[in-house]
Amino acid sequence: MNTPARRFIVLVIVTVITVAVLMAPRRAEWLAIMRDDDQQAQIIALMEPRLARNGDDPDTLATLGRAYAESGNHQRAAELLERYIVLRPNDADAYARLAELYKDTDQDRRATLLRRSLALKPRLLHAIELADLYHDSQRAAEEQALLLRYEPELTLQSGLRLRLARLLAAHGDQLGALRVLMRSEALTAATRPIQGQDERLYLAELLVAAGRSAEAVELGKRWIVQWHEPWLADQLLRSVALQAPVADASDLAEAIVTVHPEVRFFLVNGLAKMGAGAVARHILATWNRANPTPSMNEISAFLSACREQGEPGIVWQAFAEVLKHRAPDDVITRYSEAIVAEYGIGALAPLWSNLPPAVIEGRPLLGARLAFHEHDPVLTRWLLERVDLRAVDTSDRQIWFDLLSAIASPSEVFAALRHRWSSGRLPKDLMARFARSAAQLGHEGEYRAALADLRRID
Repeated sequence: MNTPARRFIVLVIVTVITVAVLMAPRRAEWLAIMRDDDQQAQIIALMEPRLARNGDDPDTLATLGRAYAESGNHQRAAELLERYIVLRPNDADAYARLAELYKDTDQDRRATLLRRSLALKPRLLHAIELADLYHDSQRAAEEQALLLRYEPELTLQSGLRLRLARLLAAHGDQLGALRVLMRSEALTAATRPIQGQDERLYLAELLVAAGRSAEAVELGKRWIVQWHEPWLADQLLRSVALQAPVADASDLAEAIVTVHPEVRFFLVNGLAKMGAGAVARHILATWNRANPTPSMNEISAFLSACREQGEPGIVWQAFAEVLKHRAPDDVITRYSEAIVAEYGIGALAPLWSNLPPAVIEGRPLLGARLAFHEHDPVLTRWLLERVDLRAVDTSDRQIWFDLLSAIASPSEVFAALRHRWSSGRLPKDLMARFARSAAQLGHEGEYRAALADLRRID
């Protein structure tokens, strides 16, 4: 026998053996292997003739249904699985698979199938699918009843504990909502990334609404430390600030600015805008105690916040405490200069006698301004003479010159400028004034010398 004929006979024998294997008890295993290899078309080609011969074989219907589903022909798959569940009405997994096939076409049928699957085999995964269907179709009562059945299994990650709590609260069962959230791991979870923040925020709202604001605050203090996120702490405060007693809300606000001091004035502004002015005032009033050695910029920010909130009294209270407890002289000096910059020299004048002498000695220009405000030209002149014009900025030198011009005659102003010029202590911006003064008074030599100095500097 020639080689081609021999090969043909071998192929026929292999085909017969293959068909025999398909008819053998190991057929299901062979089909499973084909499914793993994504050979859906071959499965369909092999099984459709078998279905034609025996349309009521559950195994054939199930196998073909899965093959069509995995190949993307959901309509044919659904048709086959619908026939299958008539023959095998207690196959919970089949109902769930069939429900998935209706995901994009028939939500009512899908819900019916999921209910049947859950009745036969309760599984959280399918319960979540059904709950989502109820949620999307606004069937709140059915959604609530379903979630209550599975409440012990609801996880933080699924978000269903929060949904159940909101449903219960919406139906007037605040205690039930509290029970659901109090049993959640959201109370104690301290792992990162952050989880359960929405559950915590809503729990805080519920506790406050139930008259348990102190409990909400104690939980909140724990959470803000775990979060390490000022924006979450801000949301927590906003969720309780209007409903909780001022003392409790202020207690929580104080805990937040202790952990996140950089957001104090942000919180003040936000609280005031939402109508929680008393809480805003509290954390504004406690700023100075939390900042015993503030910088000039920090004091300026504090004064600006007080001005924006219409609370100048908090400024005077803070400054009074600084003076009373005898803060370091540099701190008192910063407060003094910031107050003058914000409110003018007249605001500081009533407190002049309370300022330590070292403050005036270190800031003679500030003292000169106070003396001038109190109509004391002699002291003003004496303090102006002690100002190092090279150590202050241009705006302060302008103030110095204006004060000197207000209490001295033109010739005295010229003499004061010449004294500093001759000793090399007159800054460039005042040298032009000196030249002008010399020209006006007829001091030709000083005028020409001052101009020469200006050209050399330029």
